[in-house]
Amino acid sequence: MIIDIFCKVIDNYGDIGVCWRLTRELTDLNKSVNLYVDDLNAFKKINNSINPDKEVQNINYNNKTIHVIHWNKTNKEYSPGDMVIEAFACNLDKNCTEQLTEKNIWINLEYLSAENWVEDCHQLPSLQNNNLKKYFFFPGFTEKTGGLNFNTFLKQYDKNVCRQIVLNYLKLSSDLGNKFWFFLFCYENTNIKTLLEQILKHHPEGVLLLPESLISNYLHVNNIIEDIKQKYPKATFIEFSMIPQEYFDIIIKSTDLNIVRGEDSITQAILAGVPFIWHIYEQEENVHIEKLKAMIEKFEKFLPEETKEIYKDTLICFNEKNISNNILCAKFDDFMLEYTKISEATSKWSAYLYSNKSLGTNLIRFYENLTKTRKS
Repeated sequence: MIIDIFCKVIDNYGDIGVCWRLTRELTDLNKSVNLYVDDLNAFKKINNSINPDKEVQNINYNNKTIHVIHWNKTNKEYSPGDMVIEAFACNLDKNCTEQLTEKNIWINLEYLSAENWVEDCHQLPSLQNNNLKKYFFFPGFTEKTGGLNFNTFLKQYDKNVCRQIVLNYLKLSSDLGNKFWFFLFCYENTNIKTLLEQILKHHPEGVLLLPESLISNYLHVNNIIEDIKQKYPKATFIEFSMIPQEYFDIIIKSTDLNIVRGEDSITQAILAGVPFIWHIYEQEENVHIEKLKAMIEKFEKFLPEETKEIYKDTLICFNEKNISNNILCAKFDDFMLEYTKISEATSKWSAYLYSNKSLGTNLIRFYENLTKTRKS
């Protein structure tokens, strides 16, 4: 079975992050994958083996070969695979769609959403101009969706193992191993200083892991790190450049709290079973807040009743603008006071999600079922 995945990099590294993760999982499931990417420079940021100057290259992964093709207007000769996946409605070029036939299963892989309506739209066909059907496929948090991108090898590692790997990889002192670790990878946010201060209020010797990103630049430009260091001199700030996706995942599982953005990062933060705060991508008319509430609703089933409102208020406040500092302090402080209960709930949610099928497995199952139906 040959699978083509098309990726257009729009928002930093989230698009290619999801696609590369899915490519690796499908390869682990013994499928041959061709990954078409329009921005190889962005891809190289999360995969050091990529050569941005090569139009076609073979990447070795777990002793298997993944074909990476620079997707551009010069891709004249295209021979489609058994399954063709457009990631996030990236729209195939005409010279690609003209080669598709009824033998190819054409998928529009949608963005992750916890909203209930995606269950009704998942796997629905859409008739295209060439009279072929393109099927909507929605990742999600329930059995009625396409599931999530699993990092299967990471499931067998516990936090302590991951933490030791991070200590070695980043060449950190072993003395930091027993501190409270928190990871920051979000968009620019005026509420971030208050959140960081409340975390350190409860863990004044905490360790902040800060990768190269928009938020790291924001913290320096606004002298936030310097201000916090003066207030909490025993805290440790570990800054590092962009790293391969595999180590990014290990860092997320090594921490005690993850503050993350985007689809790929939040998925791995949830699966890690570690408390998390999601900085969701801002949309007009506060549409993103409704999406955030939908995710919280799925998670609340695992939270104690007395903690649900605290968790919800914390995430919404972090994603809102023009919230008074007093309110932010109170909400973030409540979150840290409820940390143990939140930690237990995230561990339970992670176990539940792992008990469902993964995104890659569900895609293959859909292909097999649809192929059988067509033959009959």
